[in-house]
Amino acid sequence: MAGHYIRTRARTAGWAWSFAAFAVALIPVGIVLFRLNLLDLQNLSWTLLLAGGLAAFGLLLALMAIAKVWRRGAVGGGRAVSALVVASIALLPFAGAAFLYRQYPEGSSAETAGLVDAALAPVASAPTSPDAVLAGRDYQATASMVYEAARTTLEQEGIEITDVASSLTPPRDSEDLGVSGTVQVPVPTLRGSLAAEAPDRFAMKDAREYTIQAVAYAPIFAFPSDVTIRIAEEGAQTFIDMRSASRDLDRDLGQNRRIIVSFLNGVDEAMRAAEGIVPEE
Repeated sequence: MAGHYIRTRARTAGWAWSFAAFAVALIPVGIVLFRLNLLDLQNLSWTLLLAGGLAAFGLLLALMAIAKVWRRGAVGGGRAVSALVVASIALLPFAGAAFLYRQYPEGSSAETAGLVDAALAPVASAPTSPDAVLAGRDYQATASMVYEAARTTLEQEGIEITDVASSLTPPRDSEDLGVSGTVQVPVPTLRGSLAAEAPDRFAMKDAREYTIQAVAYAPIFAFPSDVTIRIAEEGAQTFIDMRSASRDLDRDLGQNRRIIVSFLNGVDEAMRAAEGIVPEE
């Protein structure tokens, strides 16, 4: 007479899979709704907190199911392992955020040493860590050359310029519809002579000092940072300094520092490509 064992089913494996899968789906949904302005920052935080809690609970249930399968030979090992993998994937962004939080525990701005004592623009919060103060750059070049390299880098980095001020007043466009004589009669201008494209409002040449105001956006969440860039020519050298401050965040997890580092490295590359100039840090 033959017999067989009755194998039980690890029911927690199914629950673990449900929690983990829902957490994985909730994270991108929350980000998309935030980018579409359907969620504010506080609701986004609660959404991500809920997703992290569900993923952690799913991970715990998956471990319990795997233990039951291992010890009692229960059915459901494949689903439990799948839930473990999915929950781990959902928890990876939270692990990365925890690492950055430990590395950059305070502060929502960063700047180069040349702007530490300068009052070019209001900042949301002053840097509170030595890591938030970086070294600027100086080049053996004119300020106008560095300004063009900075504009190229800003475009490549996706940083939006909002305003530019220079030490010189930009000349009035000579191709504009002008006035003639003392009665201010408009000078006729042929339509064919008008520029096909709008003039570049930030094309400023031959100044010895520039101050650029811009807005940078963090990847994924697009949190805005207000950026100030100062380019100053002194003798044969031109110095470039930068400040970046989060507009909405109390802690930036090092994002403003990364914005500055990436921008300055981009200016280095642009200057090398233009004239083969080696920056002095």
